[in-house]
Amino acid sequence: MTGVFTKAALFATMAFALVSGASAQDTNWDAIIAEWADQRGELVTPAAQKAALKAFSDDFMAKASVLRIAPDATANIAKAMTGDGYVTVKPHGVVVVAFGSDGERTFTFTEPGQFDAVVKALEPKLLFAQLVEFPLVKVLVDPVPPVDYIVEINGERVQAREKGEYRVDIGETTVRVTRPPHPDCSWKGTLPAGAEQEVACKL
Repeated sequence: MTGVFTKAALFATMAFALVSGASAQDTNWDAIIAEWADQRGELVTPAAQKAALKAFSDDFMAKASVLRIAPDATANIAKAMTGDGYVTVKPHGVVVVAFGSDGERTFTFTEPGQFDAVVKALEPKLLFAQLVEFPLVKVLVDPVPPVDYIVEINGERVQAREKGEYRVDIGETTVRVTRPPHPDCSWKGTLPAGAEQEVACKL
C-alpha cells in the first residue's frame, strides 16, 4: 500500500508543513483549511467546510474498512478528521489522536500496509481535492474599496473580502449583500459540484 511514497515522505506530509511553522500538535484540520483558503484568496463557508471534512472522513473510513483497520482506531481518526481534534503520526506505526478535554488515544498498527495506508489517507492534499469540488461563489461589488458591505450566504454572515470568492456547499444557495443605505443585492440558485457563480452588486 505504500506505492511510490516512502515512510519518511509520508511523515513529512503529516507534519502539516502547509500550515506555516505549525506542528501537528498545535494545529488541526480547521487551521489547514483556513491556510489553504487564505493562500487562494478564498473563504470556505462553515457549511462547505463541514461537508468537505465529512467527505474526507468518509473516504478514510471506506479505505480503513477494506484494510480491516480496528473499528476503534477508525472511528477516532475519522472523528478527528471532521474537525474535532488532531492526529499525530509517530515512528514505529503509532498514531495519536487527541480531542481537547477528552484526552489522547494511541493506536499502534502492526498489520502490513495498514500504517502506511492510514498516513496516506490523512494527506492534506486529499482534503484539498474535496474542497476544490465545491461550488465557488464570486461576489463582485461595485464600487470597492472600501470593503464595508455585509455578505450573507445561506443566512450566515461571512467575512466580506475584496476578492469576494467563497466556497459553498453543494445545492441550494442564497447570497445577500447589503451596504446601507443602498438596496440589498441578492441571488438564489442551485449549485452543482464544481460550479462557479458570479453575483454582481451595484452598491
